[in-house]
Amino acid sequence: MNKSPDLVTSLDNFIKSFSYPAQQGLLVKNIAEHPVHARADRGNAAAYFSFPDIKSMEAHVSEIPPASSTPTHRHSCEALFYVLSGRGYSVIRHAGQPNKRVTWEAGDLFCTPIHAWHQHVNTDPARPARYLEITTIPLMKSLGDWYIEAGDDKEPESSSHDDEAKQH
Repeated sequence: MNKSPDLVTSLDNFIKSFSYPAQQGLLVKNIAEHPVHARADRGNAAAYFSFPDIKSMEAHVSEIPPASSTPTHRHSCEALFYVLSGRGYSVIRHAGQPNKRVTWEAGDLFCTPIHAWHQHVNTDPARPARYLEITTIPLMKSLGDWYIEAGDDKEPESSSHDDEAKQH
């Protein structure tokens, strides 16, 4: 397992570079067509949105290239995904439990729970898959419990976060 503060720093730096303010602090127009920016560490592209009066959630749009996937990872936040375009599947698993495969397409909503290992796969060989993701990263940061952890795309071993997840 790769518990790396570099993943947290990398995400923080990306958000600082590619965060767009909401109009009047309340509205982002046309997220289905909003420009996204490559994230080398994730194998996808994204843009984050700034809502100054929202303190416990964040929103961003991500795009997975055709016939590609994100690395397996987990984090200490909840996440909701609304699929804007494309099709694919996600593999989601809590430590010590079997994988759940969630097949999705445009118009679907799915989630990844706190501490669950997951990977997102775009099955379309010609077009990117795009989704809106809403997470509780700001809430977890305010509680001092924010982390993101890389998996090795194999069955992850137990770690201290697995033990913590069982206690929550």
